[in-house]
Order: sequence, then C-alpha cells, then structure tokens
Amino acid sequence: MPMRIGFTDFRKQMLEEELQNVEALLPQLGVKKVILTGAMTTGDYAPDSPIKLIVIQDIDVCMGMPAPKFVRREDFWTYHLNASVAIETLVYTPEEFPILIDELPALRKACNEGRVIYDDEQ
Repeated sequence: MPMRIGFTDFRKQMLEEELQNVEALLPQLGVKKVILTGAMTTGDYAPDSPIKLIVIQDIDVCMGMPAPKFVRREDFWTYHLNASVAIETLVYTPEEFPILIDELPALRKACNEGRVIYDDEQ
C-alpha cells in the first residue's frame, strides 16, 4: 500500500498528541497501571496505527453494578477517552492480571516490550 511521504511522521505526531490527552485523564479514571504497547513503543507506524494500552483497573463494581465482562470493559474507555485516533485497550483487574500475564505469552511479551505510562503507586 503506497503511503504519502512524511505520513509516518504525521501519524506519529497525531498519536503522541492524543496520548498526552489520555495521560492527563488517567488519574481521574481510577486506574492502577497503564502500559503502552504497539507502534508507539516499537516505532513501526502505519497509516492506521492505533494507541494500544494495557490497563489494570479495579472494576469489581462499576457504578453499583457487577463488573462488566472482559469484552465490555473497553466500552468504558471508548466512552471516556473520546479520542480522535483509534485506541485499543485490554482491561484487566489487579487480581487477574498477575495470573494472566503468566498464562498468556502475548500479554507477557506486550508488557515486557511496552512502556508504563501510569502507575498509581509511583
């Protein structure tokens, strides 16, 4: 697929600007930790590169209701971030994350190669 000259730099700039907006919201959204993965950590940008986030968030109860199933957790982020670029989130609870990072090689690899952009303990 042909790409315009300079588009990679433009896409990188778009993603970095949106990531700054996301980082500013994280403390207000009750997250424990957020790890940036994907093109923004490897530098391999494409025209449709999204911001990829692994989110650890205490979601046992959400607004007085039972926690949403894994496949619905991303909806919270889509709604609250209202981003101008695609953002993909994988949301785990603090209890399930340490278990799944041992069981899912792709998750472990993403976390090892990713960059922590928010940690409420630091």
